[in-house]
Amino acid sequence: MATNVITNTCKLGSDRYNMFSSFLSLVKAICSLKHICQSISMSTKCPGWHMCAQSSNRSSLLQAEILIVKEYQAVYFENEIINLSQGLPISSRSSLLALNPYLDSQNVLRVGGRLQHSELSSTETNPVIVPKKSHLETLLIRNFHESVHHQGRHFPEGAIRSGGYWITGGKRRVSSYIFSCVPCRRLRGKQHNQMMADLPRDRVTHARPFSYVGVDVFGPWSIVSIKTRGGQASSKRWGVLFTCLRIRAIHIELIEEISSSAFINTLRRFVSIRGQVVEFRSDRGTNFIGATENLNMQAVFVEDGPVRSYLQQQKVSLDFSPTHASHMGGVWERMIGVIRRILDSLLMQHGQKNLTHDVF
Repeated sequence: MATNVITNTCKLGSDRYNMFSSFLSLVKAICSLKHICQSISMSTKCPGWHMCAQSSNRSSLLQAEILIVKEYQAVYFENEIINLSQGLPISSRSSLLALNPYLDSQNVLRVGGRLQHSELSSTETNPVIVPKKSHLETLLIRNFHESVHHQGRHFPEGAIRSGGYWITGGKRRVSSYIFSCVPCRRLRGKQHNQMMADLPRDRVTHARPFSYVGVDVFGPWSIVSIKTRGGQASSKRWGVLFTCLRIRAIHIELIEEISSSAFINTLRRFVSIRGQVVEFRSDRGTNFIGATENLNMQAVFVEDGPVRSYLQQQKVSLDFSPTHASHMGGVWERMIGVIRRILDSLLMQHGQKNLTHDVF
């Protein structure tokens, strides 16, 4: 019974190969099975049979590959193999008709052609035919696709043919596998555009200007604050941007420090000039307080006690964007970009390095 396993007429059943996810592991498993069967049959004849069982050279791996291919060809190309073995032409309806197939000395179905007199190896001139939509096809494509490090369709396709295999309908099968390959989608996949939600009510309804306001802080800029005999002392200035969510008008206030008291005074000046505000929108102020935690600096946070109590006294609501979602504040972020470009142009025309607070 062990001898029949390695004969050309036996069939292991190609459905058993579906348990393997790697072509190399499948070949090694069949190779080990053949060694075990050979060792059992040769144990009574050869005292050094265990040395043969441990050998796993290239020839035994090639024999295992041929056995695997023959199993699949016997299932998918049974009629073609029967006709060619009897010396009859294959059916005109066969999918292998254009390949001019033939059976070699080991009864393996190979691609014919006109390269018999070339100096190329037989694996390249007459590759083994692999049926499409089979598990062997998937294992081969996966093996050669990983060997070329997840390149495009032409690289694994060329590697498969150089390895001595011809997959029927190979171009489509390789493309289909690459399309479903997770590493390839991570490396070269197209970014998907998220469907945007509806605009909030305060962006599309009629209201008095600066009734609904988006607020943000940008900067800083270096300003000369004190001039002494030995030189000058510099300080920083920030800008507080108020933009109307309805008509996109902007109002800018200058502050000397990022603190709760300075921010509250800025809100008071803005309300005194533009009128009462119904709702403020902010991005939680993480853009100007994130770097101050490690420096032990006093920083304004729009959710802390002083700012919250002031807004409650003024009967103003404050709506925050989610954390790490600056794209939801595109209304004021876009205006900040415009203001920065204008300020850079004005400061370049000013041409004065020592910028004072009044000039700024």
